[in-house]
Amino acid sequence: MKQISYEELLLEVHEVYTLLYKLVNSDIKITSYISTALIPYLSFVCDSLDYFHEGTNKVHSSWYRDIKETSIQQLIKKNRSTLKLYSEHKKNKVIPILEEDISLFSDYLIRDYNTIQKSFIKSFGQYDLGIYLFKNIDYANTYQLFKNSKAIYSINNELDGSTMQEFAMVLANYISQSNIYPISKMSNKIFSLSRDFIYRDFYFRDSKRFNAFNDKEDKYWRLFLYNYYCQNNFIRIMFPIVLGVRKNFYYRMKFCTYLLSIKGLDLLLKKVPKIQDKYPRINQLIEARENIVPAKSTLRNSLFHYEIVDIPHESFNVEENIFRQMVEYSVGISFEEFENQIDNELDEYQKLVEEILF
Repeated sequence: MKQISYEELLLEVHEVYTLLYKLVNSDIKITSYISTALIPYLSFVCDSLDYFHEGTNKVHSSWYRDIKETSIQQLIKKNRSTLKLYSEHKKNKVIPILEEDISLFSDYLIRDYNTIQKSFIKSFGQYDLGIYLFKNIDYANTYQLFKNSKAIYSINNELDGSTMQEFAMVLANYISQSNIYPISKMSNKIFSLSRDFIYRDFYFRDSKRFNAFNDKEDKYWRLFLYNYYCQNNFIRIMFPIVLGVRKNFYYRMKFCTYLLSIKGLDLLLKKVPKIQDKYPRINQLIEARENIVPAKSTLRNSLFHYEIVDIPHESFNVEENIFRQMVEYSVGISFEEFENQIDNELDEYQKLVEEILF
């Protein structure tokens, strides 16, 4: 099964490599709007390659030189985990970790402020949370992107462009070296227009209702949910429409972000139980998740770690799509029906978050 799992990973490596190929050949403004948001997804693939390449003569992250005395393997693992958006933590640990990260982010934002500006922020709060939009749809925010870069920033409390660029180049090179399939010349760049991309500061958009830094009781949970909201939009809109990622890697990431989003809701409900009185759909979404992907299902681990488990080798037809067969065997319904269920639940999730936040 490990060989089948590895072959599936290589197919998805090619999908990501094609994405990078198009990005390099596209408008530099578009590239700048997307690149940082891609770091966790590239790390996700590279970390999986590390697992399968361990002990072989194939390229491994240990081959690359350290960045600021930190190993590439360590940076990859830390950046991969940012996709979970705190859902890997227990309910009593999420808030303290969020507080620590937001404080770090706030310090980063004001590092060049003068005394008067810092005094103003101390009195009235920090409003500087920016959002990235594609055709008026939120797909990333500055805190989320900072979290993606935290592993590098934490090295010496600096986040210069050259360090980020060096790490991104390592990820791209690793994926390029691991790709075994030829690139299609028909898809050589991103065809979206640069004017479709917009950056806005929340200070101008909705500072009263959404301020991640002011001393409000719900400030952390609002940002917690908003990060999932942006991640869902990035995977469901930016991947297939802008970046042309429409195959197995796209499905894997969509299914993963669904499971993570509902895990986040479960954490929210346990931490703030009264929220269900105003938003009863939270319970409905959590219960639906158990029907779609039961806790006893091994699909979650197969999705997040590429290694297919508890499925007989003879169940696979290697001439057909391995990923689809894995999903269908695990959930007992057709791939199309399963995807429709996930899409419907993600639609409901996004509507709920919009209702809570905006």
